[in-house]
Amino acid sequence: MKTKKNPKTIAGLIVLAVLLGALAFLLTRLIPMAGEVRREMSLTPTPLPETPKSVMAETADPAAPTAEPVLRTGSRGQEVQDLQSRLYTLGYYTGEFDGQFGPATKEAVMAFQKANDLDADGMVGVETRDLLFSPQAKPKPKQ
Repeated sequence: MKTKKNPKTIAGLIVLAVLLGALAFLLTRLIPMAGEVRREMSLTPTPLPETPKSVMAETADPAAPTAEPVLRTGSRGQEVQDLQSRLYTLGYYTGEFDGQFGPATKEAVMAFQKANDLDADGMVGVETRDLLFSPQAKPKPKQ
């Protein structure tokens, strides 16, 4: 008595044989390539990052003063309120001391900067702040 083979089993065995052949082919190509990559990597050293001579060279001095923030449109708080008060005293600002750096505050800052020969950018950085709160600050000229 002869047994019949199932066509699905035969097809499965053929697919398995093809896959095994493809795997063997790829392995014969990849194994030598992996060895070549290892050899190339050993010939090209990876540069190490420079190490600092001292930890203090990389660490900010905790005793150093922190930079004061730049006040600009959108800034809020007591510093802006102090700015508005000082600009009012000098005659540049006429609004409320609301602590909000809006268009009126920016306009007053720019007028102060122009009158005091500063770059009129409408922002209060170190240079503008130092002059604004100094006795050398020029009041708004009378019209």
